[in-house]
Amino acid sequence: MTPESKKKIYQQLSQPFPEEAIERTDGRQTGKGYSTTGIKAQFIINRLNETLGIGGWRTHRTIAVKEIATNSGRKAYEAVCDLIPELGEWTDVTFVPFAEALADGGHISMSEADARKGAFSNGLKKAAAAFGASWQAYAGTIDDDNVPSDSPVQPEHQPVPTAPTRTVTATPVTPAPARNRLSSKQLGAIQAIGRKLGLDHTGLRAVAKQRYSVVPEHLTKAQASEFIGSLSAQANGNGLDHDDKVDEMGA
Repeated sequence: MTPESKKKIYQQLSQPFPEEAIERTDGRQTGKGYSTTGIKAQFIINRLNETLGIGGWRTHRTIAVKEIATNSGRKAYEAVCDLIPELGEWTDVTFVPFAEALADGGHISMSEADARKGAFSNGLKKAAAAFGASWQAYAGTIDDDNVPSDSPVQPEHQPVPTAPTRTVTATPVTPAPARNRLSSKQLGAIQAIGRKLGLDHTGLRAVAKQRYSVVPEHLTKAQASEFIGSLSAQANGNGLDHDDKVDEMGA
């Protein structure tokens, strides 16, 4: 396995996932106190299989489970999974890895089986990000929902005085500004043209920061459209066929 081959594997693993692969949790419903945005475990498994082939990766895991009680006194199970995934290939009957990672995953459920499954899935997501798969989830750049608003959050309901002699008109709620982050298709197009120009992940980020003062994942839709056009023109100027030109996707 050459360094160039490893670089290509990383590029394939780190491609953005489609919208249907994204899962979101609401902290008000889960009781965790915070919301999350990530990639579904099956899509990560699919990405590993598509990139490395069946048998091109494996995992070692150790799961510890303990019985706990919820705030309401109900029995539940807490599972912690220590996970080591390996990327490699089989030679005769021996698996020869060329990369590995280490991650911990945890999950609490009313079912021991679900607690085990959830802990393994969480650990796999974290470990796969070390190889590039779903790194966007931990960088906070999956989609526009992770972009904080520049305006203060307005309360859903304005307080109304109870004095019977006053007539009070509720203050209208100011809507948050529209999300304007580039789409996943635009990001994929930028990365694809960058590879044609010989730019690796670090080089592409450096070009974007020089032009727009932000990394590609933080470009606006308008900036991404302009960047795609500029990179396409440069790629075509390097002798690529017209069919290689990438349209301004998702603008």
